[in-house]
This record gives sequence, C-alpha cells and structure tokens, in this order.
Amino acid sequence: MLPLQRKQALLAYLADKGAATLKEMSDRFGVSEMTIRRDLNALEQENRIRRSHGGAVYEEQKQEMGQDEPEMAAKQAINQDIKERLAAYAAQRFVRSGDTIVLENGTTVSRMAERLAHLDQLTILTNGIDTISRFRPYATDNRMIISCGGMFRDISGTFVGPMAEEFFSRFHADTLFLSALGYTPEAGFTDPNLMDTQVKKIMMRSAKKVVMLLDSSKIGKRFFSPVAALTDIHVFVTDGNLTQENRKHIEESGVELHMI
Repeated sequence: MLPLQRKQALLAYLADKGAATLKEMSDRFGVSEMTIRRDLNALEQENRIRRSHGGAVYEEQKQEMGQDEPEMAAKQAINQDIKERLAAYAAQRFVRSGDTIVLENGTTVSRMAERLAHLDQLTILTNGIDTISRFRPYATDNRMIISCGGMFRDISGTFVGPMAEEFFSRFHADTLFLSALGYTPEAGFTDPNLMDTQVKKIMMRSAKKVVMLLDSSKIGKRFFSPVAALTDIHVFVTDGNLTQENRKHIEESGVELHMI
C-alpha cells in the first residue's frame, strides 16, 4: 500500500472505530509504529485526528461555510463572467509560445484552454477532463495536451491518486495555473478533497512559477485539505472585489497581485 492510500485507509479506520492505539493500527496495516506516527502527525496537522497517549482519536470535521464539495455544473455556473475575465487575462499575460504549462481542472483555470489557440507551439499538462475537452479543437502536433491517468473523481472531473502524482513528478513546467475552492489568510488555499490536493502539491513542485486564479467569492471560505500557503505561489490573479485588508495582506507577503 502506498503512503497516500495508507493515510486515507488509516483515516477511514479511525472514523469507523472512533479511536485506536498505535499497536492496533500497526498490526492492522502491517507497518511499524514509527510509520503510523508519521501518518498520524500528518493527519493531525490537517485537523482530521487528535493524537492521544499511545494512539489517536478521530475528530469530526467541523463544518464551516461551504464545506461540502459542489458538483461541477454548480461550480461552472457561479461567477461565469468573472471566471472568463480571469482566464483570458492569465492566458494573455502569462503564457508564451513554446511554454510548457500545467492547467489543473478548476472552473476558472480550465477556461484558459480556449484562449491558447493562437500560440504556434505549446505543451499543456493536465489531470482534468474539462481542460482536455476545451483544448481538444485546438490540439495539433505542435500544440499538444498530455494528460495523466489515475483514479477518476467525477465530482471534480479530475484524475487523482498515485498514478496522477507520479505523472506530474516526471515533468518540469514553466508555469502552473492553479485554483482552489477557498482562501483565508490563516489557512491559505484549501479544497475539500485530500486526493485532489495531493496532486496539486506535486504539480507545484514541477513548475518554476505558480499562478493562482481565484475569484473573490472564494475568499473567506475554508475547506479541510490545504492546497498551498500564500507564500507558495508567485502570482495571485483575482477580481476587484477584494477587501482592503486582504489586499494589504497579499501585497505584504511579496506575492505579485493582479486585480482585474
């Protein structure tokens, strides 16, 4: 069992039992107690479990605004005009002919695919069905799109899991265009699903520059799985509906802020 699979299985085991000792978990998953401790430390940092003497206790997820992951159609319908504007701006400003870029499948980022047909040469890496569909009419031998395999999540339209993570670890991209479902100064950028965020983290390691596209309706929302801290990105592209407080925080972090 791969580390991510074990971590997910460990969380499910604790959710079912409520609590377990290190020995129980070590015996259950056939790994050392030291390995279990490392997994528990990671889960505790994500606020999914609470460590106790000699074991761990499952923590019920505290629901905040919008904690349930919306369906793709619902996400597509929200703030369409703003998402189109952000996608058009990012495609024009940050992509050049000859680039290798990563487009994940967020409903703003995927819209960029339709804005790249004018480039003579381009390589797009993605894990998203929507991104593939949008770019398909413009794909040529010199303007190619390469997708990973993996386990398909219908609700997000993405391939996730170890195969997807291994795919992105093989490549070096110029720029990653990323999104998330929530952002707060305290938690950073967050999403509802751990497997999606794990792939995004590997994408970040593969790129020289990370450009976050986020409409301002997502600011102030927090989901359970961290995608990135503010300082992990290089450019933050959002619309003009940003509070003065948030604007100041972003600018003082050293991140390049674009409000359009």
